[in-house]
Amino acid sequence: MALLEFRSPAAGGFFMMPTTFKGVCEVLGRPYAESGCWMPEDLPPVIEALEEAIEREKAVLEEIKRRREERERKGGYLSFEEEEKAQLEEEKAKERVSFTVRVYPLMQMLQAARKQDKKVWWGVP
Repeated sequence: MALLEFRSPAAGGFFMMPTTFKGVCEVLGRPYAESGCWMPEDLPPVIEALEEAIEREKAVLEEIKRRREERERKGGYLSFEEEEKAQLEEEKAKERVSFTVRVYPLMQMLQAARKQDKKVWWGVP
């Protein structure tokens, strides 16, 4: 699995895992492609769609946090299985790198390219 290189005259280049970019393509409702280009006029809807996905993810993470805090406030006891399941979920959440973090360099590049009216392209180096 080859890395994808992203470039734009508006920002420094970076590499992204194809699985991460597949997630970006899903958010955008577009098919995955190992190479391509967004022209300046394509950038606003791409940025908007990614920002909406980031906000949805933040809302989900906040809801998980709220439920955990509520459970802790109520106290009470969990069965051994429930406690083990909750602990595994929390460990997974701590190890997981969020979509927001993974697409941060792309968002920075897209926003810089939009400001400077430049294109963004990607491909296998």
